[in-house]
Amino acid sequence: MDRRIILKAAMEAWGRQKVAEGNLGEHIPPAELYELLLRPSVNGENGNTLGHLTRCPICLRELKEIAQSMEEVAYWDCGRRKAAASELQWPQKIPTDGGKYVIEIRRYLAREDSGVITLKVEERYRDALEGKTMRVTDGTGRQLLEAEISGGEVSQVVEGLQSIVPQFLVRPA
Repeated sequence: MDRRIILKAAMEAWGRQKVAEGNLGEHIPPAELYELLLRPSVNGENGNTLGHLTRCPICLRELKEIAQSMEEVAYWDCGRRKAAASELQWPQKIPTDGGKYVIEIRRYLAREDSGVITLKVEERYRDALEGKTMRVTDGTGRQLLEAEISGGEVSQVVEGLQSIVPQFLVRPA
């Protein structure tokens, strides 16, 4: 008997078995995948969802993407200047609200509207963030820094110091 015929028959039998195991049905909504990550299955809860994930590469890929974004969000933080003043004074040292970072902005003495912004990572987050590219934006969404953490900090030249809105968002790029 020809091997191609045997292989074809085997693939057809396998296909019939997969259909018999149950149709994949509808894909799992992203909200349900998110919920699954927040509250993992206990004592057989979410059995149908978990079964679907074992057979559906599309939903499994979606679950992995949601999990990765949740991990990245853990490193987001924001900070703002505490004292109100009409004009920014230099240097500025602003700890973030969640205690993950300190943002320092120093003005160049020779150039009034230029300086350096430094993002310092607090000790307990350094290992997790070392080598990651971080971004700092101000209250208008203006990007002030995007660079890779090295030795627990990163610095970059920044122009337009007087136009910085001193509310900051720090996040992985």
